Amino acid sequence: MKTFDWYLAWFMVFLQFSMLGLLIYTGPLMPSNIWSIIMILAGAFVGLWAIYTIRLGNLSIMPYVKEGGTMIAKGPYKYVRHPMYTGLILIAWALVIEHFTVGRAIFALLLTIALIVKLHIEETYLKKAFGLYSEYTKITRKLFPFIY
Repeated sequence: MKTFDWYLAWFMVFLQFSMLGLLIYTGPLMPSNIWSIIMILAGAFVGLWAIYTIRLGNLSIMPYVKEGGTMIAKGPYKYVRHPMYTGLILIAWALVIEHFTVGRAIFALLLTIALIVKLHIEETYLKKAFGLYSEYTKITRKLFPFIY
């Protein structure tokens, strides 16, 4: 039988990709605003650095620990626990800044909320899988160094 967490996780993944798709569909992809460009480049850099660091063997769109997965605390994971989410949030809000509409701001807000809910589910599983994860949470922030 599927648990509530399982359904919630799938819904968050669906919401995540839906909101990204709507942000992309409802506005220009090529930014002209310098702040949007900086945020998109920063988000892409952090996200790609995280993927490179975690390697594809650990990568999953679902907030569960893969069988045989390992805890990563280097690269961007040395500074934040969920750098791929950080990258997505930076890119999403950059797209809103580039071409603001209330709808796009709502899409970015829903994406941000979905990622925060998803990271809380993920951290529950990470704490169960890796004994050192609780200690790691005391020295790193979730998404943004020194902030959250």
